[in-house]
Amino acid sequence: MVTAESGSSAGNATAIQIAPDQEHMQLQSSDHPGMVMVSALLTGNNYFAWSRAVRRALTVKMKLDFIDGSAVRPTGNGEDFKRWNRTDSMLTTWILNCMSKELAEAFMHVGSSRELWLELQAWFGESNNPMIYQLQREIGQVTQGNMSITEYYTKLRKLWDELMCLAPTLKCTCSGCTCGASKDMAEMHSSNQLIQFLVGLNGVYDQARGQILLLEPLPSVTKAIPCYLEWKNRCK
Repeated sequence: MVTAESGSSAGNATAIQIAPDQEHMQLQSSDHPGMVMVSALLTGNNYFAWSRAVRRALTVKMKLDFIDGSAVRPTGNGEDFKRWNRTDSMLTTWILNCMSKELAEAFMHVGSSRELWLELQAWFGESNNPMIYQLQREIGQVTQGNMSITEYYTKLRKLWDELMCLAPTLKCTCSGCTCGASKDMAEMHSSNQLIQFLVGLNGVYDQARGQILLLEPLPSVTKAIPCYLEWKNRCK
């Protein structure tokens, strides 16, 4: 049970008992209409990474129920409806704040946070294939160039994470994965990322790249990077 205070002053404050199943409808004193929950605004082509960031932020706020449909709109015009409507209006504003100005204006007409979320999903998330194609193409074209190894890895990591949102790695369906398929698929995924990382490295790392490729099993990218940094320091 959560206790909230209401009233114009501490002396007039009265305790309001909020049941655990109603906590998602409670707004905190720090919540305000100008809040921006994510750093990167929705522009359209970043929908999947954006939606994951928004969902994570709403989970922290215990408000995910509103956009996934679990927080059902109360019937009538009683106190439950007023509390739900106030919280839902705040969420709708937060989501609009996380969109570019042009997109926010286009979706200003929506009646609830759930409706807004579904409309955005219909507009930008209906088919993953074009985005998967674009991300795979970008990953294949990334090269180190003038970037440091850390900067190069960070750029690839961002693209890999976006791709993971669209096309998650397959998982074994057997209980506890006693067949070892999950481990094999994880290792294959890690090896593919390492190969992609090695392909884009500058030619100065050819010797170190060759040594890494001779290892069995192949290390993960995060384990290979220190080897390259150490090799670079030795060559100075």
